[in-house]
Amino acid sequence: MMLSALTALALAATVTNTETVHDVEPFGGHVVACTEGGLEVFTPAGRSVRVLTVEDGLPSHFCRAMESTGDRLFVATDEGLVSLDAGFQVTPVLDVRWQALPAAEDASTPDYVSRLESLAAVLVPGATYTAFSPRFAGTAEGRLFELGTSRAWALPGPVRFLSDTRDGVDVGTSEGAFSIDSRGRLAAVGSVPTGPLSFTVTEHGVRIIGSHGDVRAWGASDAASSVPSGATVLNGDWVGTRASGVFFREAKGWRRVTPTGQLCGNHITALARHQGRLVVGTFDRGACWQRDDGRWQTVRTPALPSNQVLGITSDGQNLYVATTYGLGFHDGKTWTQVAYGGRNPVALGKLSVLGASRVADGVALADGRGVSVVAPSSSPLSLVKRLPLPEGWSEHPSVAEGSGRFLWMGSEDRGLLRWDGERWQRFHDGRDLTDNWVTALSADAEGRAIAGTCQDGFSYFDGAKWTRVRTSAGLPSPAIVSTALVPGGALVGTLLGASYFDAGTGSVHALPRLADPRVYAVFPEGDSAFFGTEGGLSRATWKSASTAVSQR
Repeated sequence: MMLSALTALALAATVTNTETVHDVEPFGGHVVACTEGGLEVFTPAGRSVRVLTVEDGLPSHFCRAMESTGDRLFVATDEGLVSLDAGFQVTPVLDVRWQALPAAEDASTPDYVSRLESLAAVLVPGATYTAFSPRFAGTAEGRLFELGTSRAWALPGPVRFLSDTRDGVDVGTSEGAFSIDSRGRLAAVGSVPTGPLSFTVTEHGVRIIGSHGDVRAWGASDAASSVPSGATVLNGDWVGTRASGVFFREAKGWRRVTPTGQLCGNHITALARHQGRLVVGTFDRGACWQRDDGRWQTVRTPALPSNQVLGITSDGQNLYVATTYGLGFHDGKTWTQVAYGGRNPVALGKLSVLGASRVADGVALADGRGVSVVAPSSSPLSLVKRLPLPEGWSEHPSVAEGSGRFLWMGSEDRGLLRWDGERWQRFHDGRDLTDNWVTALSADAEGRAIAGTCQDGFSYFDGAKWTRVRTSAGLPSPAIVSTALVPGGALVGTLLGASYFDAGTGSVHALPRLADPRVYAVFPEGDSAFFGTEGGLSRATWKSASTAVSQR
């Protein structure tokens, strides 16, 4: 199926998922939502205007907190702290990894910057900070530190809220509300809603927000009001949620204003084409494909056995989604679950399906005990053959890939296996591989393969001999999490960016910045490729390391 002009245009645009919201703040005549897909900007009436991403200068799509000084909006992201002016131009502020910001109150922009610098100088290094007050700092590990002293406390759950009192501090965590007095004694405060909890300061005082949407005043036992389920932040008539985006309160009630039809999730683990459409698999939010109108259609449990997708392939008629709890199979009309221990007409040997790929005989479904080859375009699925793994090879298979007559299987401790149509062959570290812990794998019908390892680079097989690359100036990290063969070489995704390996020269070239440095899926198409990251989907030309990148 040919892509429509609209879809082709949409593929070059920036698209992330903005449904996980950590903060909401009025600024510059707009309302800005701090999400895990960037900053989403709304009009005061609730119309989504744009989404700011790394293309606009953000260090990361993972926004954690915001504070406004009036003329600048300060934004804490997973890769640094920046500020924005009223035209949403981004300026770096501090290279810190905070998930909270101190209250701006009435501070001017220079005073607030000075306050941030002073705070950075006194914080204990190594912790992930999630809440601040003038005298205390809380962390994601459930630790509370009194600034300028050696006093510290352990609390249940990440610290979400701090408020200094005359003789101590009030502390809110994901699991409860507490007070600490001047002697350091910890006490629980009243009853709280069902967690995980969020906290917000309103003109009426501190409000505790439960996961089911009930809101209570600090220390009160009865719910004062209700907000959308999964709320994370409440700011006047605006609410941000964990998985449903932003809601705006109108006379008739709460209205969702975050656009629907978004990419299913930002942590992408698999990419494929099915009947001309790009299909995306995610770490914990199922799979989705883009429609002709540019919107995404999502499928999750119970259609899929699990929302954690390990691989996707298509035979033109059927779509196969490999997950941790079995195979999700779509024949063009309905979804069917196939899994070891349940409906299993294709002899799967373990629960997790490590991968699904097209091979000469059909579609190869790999699990930890072998490979089931099923007839293409069959419905219900029809088993062609079952290939058990060699006895005693490894108890920890990790990844699988097939093409043509070849099937490859990687492990966490015994390197690689290859089925050539007649027998299994083993490849190990030393002579063949840089390491036996294989974390990424790609193969083609000509016999080539590339295997990435946990922390020792990658090994490239040209069909006859191996080339091993442990480190290189063009390799951002030796921790490889995705690979894909291209003519003349391969693309490599690492935890710090992506690279192109030129097999002819043996050189490695770093690719431009992507949506996120953690690249878990690579899908080449001609001279460009889609890169699935932990922060969204990017498209880049791989033949030149200096080519500009368009983000998804």
